[in-house]
Amino acid sequence: MASVTLAQVAERAGVSTATVSMVLRNRGRISDATRQRVMKALDESGYVYNQTAANLRNRTSNQVGLLLHDITNPFYGEMTAGLSQEMERHDLLLFLANSEESVERQQKFVDSLMRNNACGMVLCAAKETPSLFFETLKRRNIPAIMVVRPMDDADFDFVGTDNFLGAQLATQHLLRLGHRHIAFIGGSENSASRAQRIGGYSSKLLEHRIQPDSSWVVPSLASQGDSARVAGALFKRYPEITAAVCYQDVVALGVMQTLRKMDRVAGKDFALVGFDDITEASLVQPALTTVSVTAKEIGRQAGELLLSRIQRYDGPPKHIILPPKLVVRESCGFK
Repeated sequence: MASVTLAQVAERAGVSTATVSMVLRNRGRISDATRQRVMKALDESGYVYNQTAANLRNRTSNQVGLLLHDITNPFYGEMTAGLSQEMERHDLLLFLANSEESVERQQKFVDSLMRNNACGMVLCAAKETPSLFFETLKRRNIPAIMVVRPMDDADFDFVGTDNFLGAQLATQHLLRLGHRHIAFIGGSENSASRAQRIGGYSSKLLEHRIQPDSSWVVPSLASQGDSARVAGALFKRYPEITAAVCYQDVVALGVMQTLRKMDRVAGKDFALVGFDDITEASLVQPALTTVSVTAKEIGRQAGELLLSRIQRYDGPPKHIILPPKLVVRESCGFK
């Protein structure tokens, strides 16, 4: 069966091919009556818009790539929602890929976006990403916004939060409640974000003349299962620990599991603070005290910044650091 052409649709609707093209691309000033007539002709004729061909003609597209390292983390789900809503407002299509910390998968996704003339991308780069990747990305001249994970390279736009201050807020809250034996649980040992949060945690302990104990700072995967395992081993070895700052909410939820198994109760005989303020934080029992870093707003602002770059804003790179906020709930008790 032969493909329906743009000219055939135009003839059926009684308009020019240019008018049909503008309707398809949602461009130009076209009356509602004309637009409806064209849409009816498109529907009745079974015309299918070839976006790939249009991309080749225009040397760009309405496609935006989002590359994450862990799509199972609820934080990134909320961030994606914020970015997606911003993209939809401007008729841009968002494509999501999961690198799973693989530099090779990350490179394949970027190459695919380039082959399809994507107009921009948002990246939370894999941990072992080499400097050559970023150098090549710059040469390709595609708008690229980095999110969440801090970067040494100041030549890219970046949207994230103040990890140091966030951990300070969490630790100060526990100290104010009278805790002196405070652990830090979670994160990968080579993570820049984790290093910043440990810095905030340690600085507050030192302010209160408490020497941080490196044995009480333990890494874990971003999963409830692994954080529960790590917390179990930590609490058995150091039963004097009465509170913990967790690298992520998902880690704190795993710690809660361990506390239950040990017949300890968060909010009564143990205090627990998470980081991210994912939806589940307010739904668990007891509800989790956490540091909100407004994941959805990070996504939205990354979208705004990307759009400005797509529209040829050529100012210097912007670094948008959203201030964290402590959200007090039941997991630390109320004193």
